[in-house]
Amino acid sequence: MFFDRQRMFHKRDRLRQLRAFCRAARMESITKAAESLGISQPAVSLHVRELENELEAILFDRSGPRISLTHAGRCLYEFAEPLVKGMDSLSVNFMELLDDQVTGHVHMAASHTGVTLVLPPFFKRFRDRYPGVTLRVRSCQIVDGMKLLFGDEVEFAFGVGDSYAQDELDFHEITTYQMVLIAAKDHPLTGREAVSPQEAAAWPAIIPTPGTYGRQFSDTATRQFGIDVKVAIEVGGWDVIKLYVEAGLGIAVVPSLCVAEHDTLSVIALEKSLPSRSYGVFTRRGKFLTPPARRLIEMLTPSLAHRETSASGDDA
Repeated sequence: MFFDRQRMFHKRDRLRQLRAFCRAARMESITKAAESLGISQPAVSLHVRELENELEAILFDRSGPRISLTHAGRCLYEFAEPLVKGMDSLSVNFMELLDDQVTGHVHMAASHTGVTLVLPPFFKRFRDRYPGVTLRVRSCQIVDGMKLLFGDEVEFAFGVGDSYAQDELDFHEITTYQMVLIAAKDHPLTGREAVSPQEAAAWPAIIPTPGTYGRQFSDTATRQFGIDVKVAIEVGGWDVIKLYVEAGLGIAVVPSLCVAEHDTLSVIALEKSLPSRSYGVFTRRGKFLTPPARRLIEMLTPSLAHRETSASGDDA
């Protein structure tokens, strides 16, 4: 028996043909369809001609400045468009079905700021979506979190983007924030729209305890601006620092993340003096992640999941 190999090849390529046809029909342009699919204009034209030859029907009226569907083309489009959409979403829908079966544990390390201020709403969404997964969080300083990460005791660590840099790490941003100056409601600085580091240095300050990242930041800012901070109290935890500020014991520079609407504090912006900061997740480059850990990172950093989905999308 004789087989037409060329015809068989075209049948195996049916999805690409239909995808090109449907995209051209929707956009009323071969050129725009090619740009949308990331392929050449001749490739789209070839796919459409192959369909026309095999179906023995003219699908587009090409007489005007824009292509338009013929009667045969409209019939095919109504039939093919749902099929193409279904095939294009096959991998996503399949993964969602598998997601329902994801179970296990996710081991991670996170700073106190992340555990208390950033991660709770994300963890709530994750647990609602994956009730079979247990989240195990080690609350610690970023340096200790990195030791756990490189020791394979956790799968990833949360922290400030510029707090730790190594070639073996990838950083995925979750959110950004500013450092702000807080003072008691009756403090002389209250009501000011901006305060220079030199002006702030004239007042007693409450700073984080040595060894914490917050303290590292305070020391860096002091060196950067060449000022001497009048330290009144060293104490750990942003919530504790806020209590001391509310009591009128001094001013403090804290992440905007930790300031809530119900706090009885005066908040003064410092974006002209201090850059914004990024909080996110550190992973070891090339390190395998378990399925539940992968799902959590994709939920925390949608842009990462979007990039990977785009990379595996239209390839007609």
